[in-house]
Amino acid sequence: MAGAARILITGGTGFIGSHLVRRCVAEGHEVHVLLRPSSAAVRLEPIGSAVTLHRLSLSDGAAVRACLAAVRPTGIFHLVGNTASRHDPTLAQSRESLESLTDFLSLVEAAAGMEVPPRLFLRTGSIAEYGAAALPFYEEQRERPETGYAASLVAATHYAQAIAPRLPFPLVTARLALVYGPGQASDFLVPSIIEACVANRPISLRRPKDRRDLIHVDDVVEVLTGLAREMPADCPVINIGSGYDVSVEALAETIADLAGCSLRLLAGGDDYEPVTLRLSIERLRRATGWRPRVPLREGLAALIEEARPRMMTVAA
Repeated sequence: MAGAARILITGGTGFIGSHLVRRCVAEGHEVHVLLRPSSAAVRLEPIGSAVTLHRLSLSDGAAVRACLAAVRPTGIFHLVGNTASRHDPTLAQSRESLESLTDFLSLVEAAAGMEVPPRLFLRTGSIAEYGAAALPFYEEQRERPETGYAASLVAATHYAQAIAPRLPFPLVTARLALVYGPGQASDFLVPSIIEACVANRPISLRRPKDRRDLIHVDDVVEVLTGLAREMPADCPVINIGSGYDVSVEALAETIADLAGCSLRLLAGGDDYEPVTLRLSIERLRRATGWRPRVPLREGLAALIEEARPRMMTVAA
């Protein structure tokens, strides 16, 4: 979408979504954020009136249609996802995951029914969709999700591919590696290790031998906004990651080194098979020439420096 556009973002108060909102505002777009009535917009407070908030439930079809008719977005980013349940294996969680699928389809239906449909609908998926599939993870391979959360994302991806030919706009799924960066909740991997190191606390790692593909949120936002400007042809699913993996233990060691603390690791047991999650980003490279710009050590060092004064304030 060249030039200024009207952008509608769901999940815009979340970690990745709030970074995307700020980037779109900085690029001069008119930005609308659709959020649940109960959602807090703390992450968006620094930009205040630069965005328009719409509080409604995606399950309320009439409200969604009315919102789209009023906003008339030229592009939609759908970033809603129940990441709080990403490790929950219960059947109850699996049922809840279906709600995010029906909400997605409700938004697509409303967008398709607009008098002037958007030029692009881009949703985010997750590396978790591939699950136990062979490495590295390619967009064309069959997924083997291992949680209800991941299975619901796979279902949404497949629905998107099935209905895309009948939609008046491109519907694209961007599968993200493990994203880290400023503003991420402390129960995620990178911020939890950083906080422990800065506070000089022992670090508990349940599965230290697991390996993860990590990408900085600035790189993710750069790709998402780039895809919105010029979507490559025949890319219904596209991976966004670093293309490399690092062990959880090595990640902790790197953070401890950068933080200048002695690593006191409370490692998990050895009675598990290490799991590696790594995306192939060849499709993205071939289509756009893009490569990650934030090296892992550089991104971690910046987060550590940002965490120091905040942790000192908390300690005081």
